Amino acid sequence: MKEIKSVCPYCGVGCGVILKAENNRVVGLRPDPDHPVNRGTLCPKGATAHEFVHHPDRLTKPLLRKNGKLTEASWNEAYDYVARELQRIKQRYGPDAIAVISSSRATVEENYLAQKFARAVLGTNNVDQCFRICHSATVAGLALSLGSGAMTNSISEFAEPGPKVLLLVGSNTPHAHPIIWTVWMKRAAKNGTKLIVVDPRTTEPAKLATVHVKIKPGTEVALFNAMAQHIIAHDLHDKRSIEERCENFEQFWGVVQKYTPESVEELCGVPAAQIKHAAELYAREKPASIAYGLGVTEHRTGVDNVRALCNLALITGNFGKESSGINALRGQNNVQGATDMCRPETLPGYQSWKDQTAVEKFEQAWGVKLPVPSSDSFLFCSRMWERALAGELKAFYIIGSDPALTEGNVKKVERALQSAELVIVQDLFPSRTMHFAHVVLPAASFAEKDGTFVNTERRVQRIRKAIEPIGESKPDWLIICEIAQRLGYKMSYQGPEEIFEEIRRLVPIYAGISYRRLDEQYGLPWPCPDETHPGTKFLHREKFTRGRAQLIGIDYFPPAELPDAEYPFLLTTGRTFMQYNCGTMTRRTKAGKAEPENFVQLSARDAQKLGVKAGDRVRVRTRRGELVVKAQIAEIAEGVIWMPFHYAESPTNILTNDAVDPICGITELKVCAAHVERA
Repeated sequence: MKEIKSVCPYCGVGCGVILKAENNRVVGLRPDPDHPVNRGTLCPKGATAHEFVHHPDRLTKPLLRKNGKLTEASWNEAYDYVARELQRIKQRYGPDAIAVISSSRATVEENYLAQKFARAVLGTNNVDQCFRICHSATVAGLALSLGSGAMTNSISEFAEPGPKVLLLVGSNTPHAHPIIWTVWMKRAAKNGTKLIVVDPRTTEPAKLATVHVKIKPGTEVALFNAMAQHIIAHDLHDKRSIEERCENFEQFWGVVQKYTPESVEELCGVPAAQIKHAAELYAREKPASIAYGLGVTEHRTGVDNVRALCNLALITGNFGKESSGINALRGQNNVQGATDMCRPETLPGYQSWKDQTAVEKFEQAWGVKLPVPSSDSFLFCSRMWERALAGELKAFYIIGSDPALTEGNVKKVERALQSAELVIVQDLFPSRTMHFAHVVLPAASFAEKDGTFVNTERRVQRIRKAIEPIGESKPDWLIICEIAQRLGYKMSYQGPEEIFEEIRRLVPIYAGISYRRLDEQYGLPWPCPDETHPGTKFLHREKFTRGRAQLIGIDYFPPAELPDAEYPFLLTTGRTFMQYNCGTMTRRTKAGKAEPENFVQLSARDAQKLGVKAGDRVRVRTRRGELVVKAQIAEIAEGVIWMPFHYAESPTNILTNDAVDPICGITELKVCAAHVERA
């Protein structure tokens, strides 16, 4: 039996796993005992991650839609169709009538090729990936404030040496990032780290917290401003750090000084005394760390939320040292790597379109003129649906993503996909998006290819091929290359290592990382500028990436929808312990089957008012649709209901809003008005 070291394909923790393979089958999996992140442990999701690889639902042959039905086809037939249709649409409507959507389920190398395909082969900058609906607000917000849009510190620093205080905001870490919680944060709490938890639900971290701030979702900016106001008004800010390392303090203070804890307590649903307690606890002890999740980002004010939260770390001097900083808990296995490579706002490695030297470097390497954007208005995937409905976007090439399940207001997404002349879906399993596909290309899983993933702490890690691709499936990188060749562009590589070498030559933050170095150790965190560099454990040690950090005063702006007489509840969403995102992988494992159906959580008092008991069927309705699901009675703020989004047959995003942040294009999945009644 072969044993092959790899990385878990689920959340952004990046746990090391050892795959067991025999007779071209993955027959088991165990945690890597020496891996520095998970240290020989795995959550139930990770422990069963091999089980979906050979599931009978796997897509194993190309499919073409003929007479309204998807039917099996040869690769040649599928490629001919794809190439012919892409050329037709490009010639008739222009390259900007086509969009490419990639995914964190693809490797770094594959996301690099996805954007290269869009820009060099198709001639469009219409390329995006699934970070747009989870942490695009992080990348934009932190880049504006600090110059770099990534987690500032490393996972181990949550316990070694460990912060004196950890401010955990909008993250049910035990469910979304189980190993970060059990191996690091929980141990820190037991060793004396004080927790401040900001969450409308009483989660496990909230039960261990010194202060649990049961916030009303959508009021984050007001809360963070009130904490900042109290810190500065009571002389708890780090004046020296602000003077030496920050700019724009006067404007910032001019805004936040009016947000006293008393002025926001009714808005946020949090007593002023509790806001003051949280502010003082965070400001008085150093180092203090902030960790946050999608409860901060998935709002139409996502960038504002991130920057207002970042202000707290800036005014207290909590940057550039171990166990400090502001740490976005990225949700998916390679969402950091996908973001490093594939976003319309920048070239790979966050290189600016305005940097003519960088543009020329890529043009020379790829042998084409690039479609340099003429403005800062980019076609984010959250905006593609309206563009398609307006008749301007005619084709989608969707790699490893299921927007018909994961986007806000998925009925609009379905109408947009229905209107397209060409939808190419490249995936492991059937999906809701596949219902609208004209051609389906079967992709290989993480166990069937080589490459790299980047975890939430910027650690670039190797995944390694354990078996040959199932059926006729192929790795995403190979499919992209073969379509490019059909379109007349030479895109040919011996394998992922050759692609990675091209990335190293073009992307400075990856320049010192090689497969050889990654094979010698458990990954390297970027930036890593040369082969003698050990990788960067934490950012902003001596100066911020942008030089001086920018404090910014931000006023509170309400969500797109607030409760009213017809829709009196506030619906928010999130992840469960046993499921991962759209559930296409986890729901085909033993772990995922432990949570078989969708549900809604509501408070005991709200349930009593509605005459609802645990297990009753209830109808949840918003202005966009309705679902009938089971009720769970939970410790959650009154007037707030919570639902997961993993279930294709009961898609919560039929209910959610599609209002978007104007800066980063993230969708407001965390707040909308809802009605609940017994079914």
